[in-house]
Amino acid sequence: MMKGICGKLLHIDLTRGTTEAREYPETFYRKYLGGGAFGTYFLLNGTDGNTDPLSPENSITIAPGITTGPAVSGVSRCSVTALSPETNAVGDTQAGGSLGPFLKRSGFDGVVITGRAAEPCHIYIHEGEAEIVPSSELVGSSILEAHDALTLRYTKKVSILQCGPGGERLVRFAALASDLNNWCGRTGMGAVFGSKNLRAVVVSGKGAVDPAYPDMLKALARKGVQRVKEGKADPLRLHGTPGILEPNALKGNLSTHNYTSGFHPDYRKLIEPVYEAEEGARKATCYGCAVGCRKTVNFQEPYEVSDRLGGPEFETLGLLGANLEISDGAAVAKANELCNNYGIDTLTMGSLASYLFELMERGLIDPELRKELPEEGFGHAESLLAIIEMTIERRGIGDILAEGIERTVAYLGEETSDYAVRTKNHGFAVHMPQVKQSMALMYAVSPIGADHMSCEHDWLAADDSEVAAGLGLHNPGEEISYGAQKVRAVIYSQYYYAALDSLGLCMFCWGPGSLFSYEELLQLIQGMTGWDATFWEIMKAAERRITMMRMLNTMRGFQKKDDILPKKMFIPLKDGPSQGRSVDKEGFSSMVDMYYGMMGWNPEGVPENGKLAELDLLWTAELGG
Repeated sequence: MMKGICGKLLHIDLTRGTTEAREYPETFYRKYLGGGAFGTYFLLNGTDGNTDPLSPENSITIAPGITTGPAVSGVSRCSVTALSPETNAVGDTQAGGSLGPFLKRSGFDGVVITGRAAEPCHIYIHEGEAEIVPSSELVGSSILEAHDALTLRYTKKVSILQCGPGGERLVRFAALASDLNNWCGRTGMGAVFGSKNLRAVVVSGKGAVDPAYPDMLKALARKGVQRVKEGKADPLRLHGTPGILEPNALKGNLSTHNYTSGFHPDYRKLIEPVYEAEEGARKATCYGCAVGCRKTVNFQEPYEVSDRLGGPEFETLGLLGANLEISDGAAVAKANELCNNYGIDTLTMGSLASYLFELMERGLIDPELRKELPEEGFGHAESLLAIIEMTIERRGIGDILAEGIERTVAYLGEETSDYAVRTKNHGFAVHMPQVKQSMALMYAVSPIGADHMSCEHDWLAADDSEVAAGLGLHNPGEEISYGAQKVRAVIYSQYYYAALDSLGLCMFCWGPGSLFSYEELLQLIQGMTGWDATFWEIMKAAERRITMMRMLNTMRGFQKKDDILPKKMFIPLKDGPSQGRSVDKEGFSSMVDMYYGMMGWNPEGVPENGKLAELDLLWTAELGG
C-alpha cells in the first residue's frame, strides 16, 4: 500500500463522455514525481507532431505532486500541461491555492482530459468519482460570475479551475483561474479548456491523504511557521511580489518602453498605490502556507477594483505598467482585474500592447488600421484598457491580437517583427536578458518559451554559500558573465526548479536559499511517501522531465533555430542603472552551444541517444513526427 499517494489518475474522454480511474505502480511515481512530468508523459504517448493544440486529440493534465497534501508552507502547487495553442510546443504552467491538495484529497493524483464535449460542460470530482455536467448557463460568464455560480451549487468547500470568456473564445493566451487568487497564466491552457467545451473542473477535497510519517510533516510545518515569524520571508509576507519591484528597478531590471530601457523614473508610483490598497482588502494565501504572499487590492477611485480577483504581481506591474510607460499603480490594478475576470494572461497581453504601442509611435501601422486603435499609446492607461477589451471581444484588430504575437506580426508585416519581444511566440517576463545572462540563456532554451521561473537568476553563479555548493556549484564566478559557471548554474537550478514543479512545491518556500533547505526537501518526500529518496534521484527525475519536454518539442519540429532572442536584446539599453547594457551575441551563442553540450544534446539541440538511455527515455526517440 503506497503512502501519501492515491495510486491512480483520473482519465476523462469528453467526446465519449467517459471517466476512468487508472492505477499506476509506485515506480511510475518515483520516475516522474508528478506535475508537468506526468503531463508531458501523457502528451508523448497520446499525441504526435501534427496534433493541433486546439483539437480533441490534445490532452490536458492537471496534476499536483507526490508531496502534495500536508499543511506545510509552499506545498500546494499544481501543474497544468498540454500542447500550447500559443507556441505549438509543450505548454506547462502552475498555480498555488487549494486545487492540488483538494485533488489529492478527492482520491486522485491527477486528471488527464482528452476529447471535446458536444455541449458546454464542467467536471465535478468528489470522493473518488467524477461527473461530466452540462453547463450551458455558464457560457459567457466572467470568472467571478462562474465561480459564484459553481460555489453556490457545490458549497464553499470546493476548488475551482476554470477558463473565462477568453478560453471560450479561444484567445490563444487564455489563462485558467485556480479559485480567484491563483492563475495558470502562461502558455494558453485556458484556450485548451475552451477547445474542449470545458468551462471548469470543480474538486471537492473532503477526503484525507495518508502520509508515511505524519510527525515529520508536522515538524516541517512548525519550522516554516517559525521561520516566517523570524522574518525569513518578510519581503513576500509584507507586500508579496510587488515588494521586489523597487530593488529590480534600482538594478535596471524593470522592462520599460517595450524593453528599450531597464528603469522607469516613476517606479514608486506603480507600487505605493498598490501597497496602500492592500489595507482593508481581503487576505489570501495558499493552502497551509504561513507566508501569505498573495496580496489583494481594493480601489474605489480613480478605478473601481475588487479585492476578489487578487492584486497585480510584480510581473504584471512591469508588463502592464513600466513597459507601457504607465506609472499609475491603480490603473495597472484595473487592467489586471480585467485580464483576470476575462481569463487572459497579463504578461502576454502586456507584450502585445507594448509591441503595438511602439508601432504606433514609429508610424508603422497602416493608416486604415490605425483608425481602429486608440489615439494615444505609451503612457495612456485608457488605451491599454481599450485594447484589452478589443482583444477579449475579438473586435477589429483585437481578433488578430487574440491569435498571439507571431500571428499578429504576420498580419502587421514582417517589417514590424523587430519590435515584438518573444521567443517561440511567447512574450518575455519583466526580467531582462540584457541585464541577466541567465535569463538570456533560459528565455532561449526553455521548452515552453521565454520563462523567468525555470531556473535561478544570476546571483547563484556568484554565490559562495552552501546554497550554491548544495547544487554542485563551486568556485563562484562573476555575476555578469557568459562562461561555464553561469551555464552550470542555469542547468543545475533548472533541474532543481523542474523538481519543484514536478513535486508541486513553491519556489518562494523551497527555492535555493528560501524557507526550507535541500535536506528538508528530502524529509518532506520521506514524510509523505516513506521513500528514502536521495537528492541525486530527485535531480535525475527533474532532468528526465526537461528532456521529455525537449523531445516532445523536437517531435513537433522545434530546432536550434528556435532557441533565439529577438533583435532588441542585442541593442544597448537607454537610461538608468543598466544604461548601455545588451546581450553579447558571441557570448550568448557560446552559452547556447555549451548548454547543449552539458545537457547531453547534439549541436542541433536534440538529446543524444546515450542521454536518453541514461534517463530511460529511449522510447521517446522512436516516436513519429
